[in-house]
Amino acid sequence: MLSVEFAFVLLVVNMVERKTIRPVTLRRVVEICSLALQSKSLNCEVVSQKLRVSLSRAKEILLEVTRMGLLSTLKDLWTANDRTNQFLEYFENEEWNNIHQYFLDNYQFYEEFLQVLQDHIADEHGLDIDAIVEDSIKLGLHLNKTAVEVLADWCERLGVIQRHLYTGRLYLVKDELNNKNEFLMILVKIYRKLSSSSWRKEVFVEIPLIREEMCERLKIARKIFDVMLKEIYLQNVGKIEFSSAPITTLAKKSPLGEKKMKSIGKDAIMSAKSTLQREREGLTINKKSYYYLAIHEVS
Repeated sequence: MLSVEFAFVLLVVNMVERKTIRPVTLRRVVEICSLALQSKSLNCEVVSQKLRVSLSRAKEILLEVTRMGLLSTLKDLWTANDRTNQFLEYFENEEWNNIHQYFLDNYQFYEEFLQVLQDHIADEHGLDIDAIVEDSIKLGLHLNKTAVEVLADWCERLGVIQRHLYTGRLYLVKDELNNKNEFLMILVKIYRKLSSSSWRKEVFVEIPLIREEMCERLKIARKIFDVMLKEIYLQNVGKIEFSSAPITTLAKKSPLGEKKMKSIGKDAIMSAKSTLQREREGLTINKKSYYYLAIHEVS
């Protein structure tokens, strides 16, 4: 009788869905999907061998990718489905927005993470990891610190969020910004703040530092900032001044790096190449590079 009760308990435990994330990188998600399409079925032993991970880690990855809807499972075997092939097509073509939309529609943790950031899109600053976890708890969501770190990495590489490269705060990125007057007003405000302190005043301020402050404040992508700053400059030549910097300087390195991703490895297991760029770039106009900015007077 006891053995029957014990078996029933095990059955109930197995039926209860895990409420926290199993940490998996985007690279592993792509690799598992690629393996599944190459094979009739996958098991923990195959994944362990192909990806050079332990059996327990192989099972963790398989279970989490299944929860994303990218694999089908029966007993201890996993197979590809229609979503698997579509997902890999998105990846191969570097359609990051389609991958973002897939996770938003099919992966609870991803949707919850972006929900928290969306609630703060009008804030002056982004949120650090601890603040996101605190909000998740208040809202009754399922985001622990590990989940936030994993999903922040995903979303940053997909271009959905940005991380302030000097403070580490995270924020959701808007698609566009059309209000030039708002951009100019905040540009001047941030320049004055960064160029002045209680004991000194600098004429020139680093463009990368201004960029990070502006993007966080307006929730815009860095490339949008660059386009708008060029337009503002060309409308205010003589009032806004740029200056170059030495080719190699420690001033060009930020504490954190900008994360990106691209598709590689079509001949074997399809995989992702992750990059981390710490060298901060200024602005290029007419093939000339500038690193510092000064605002004398604008209209």
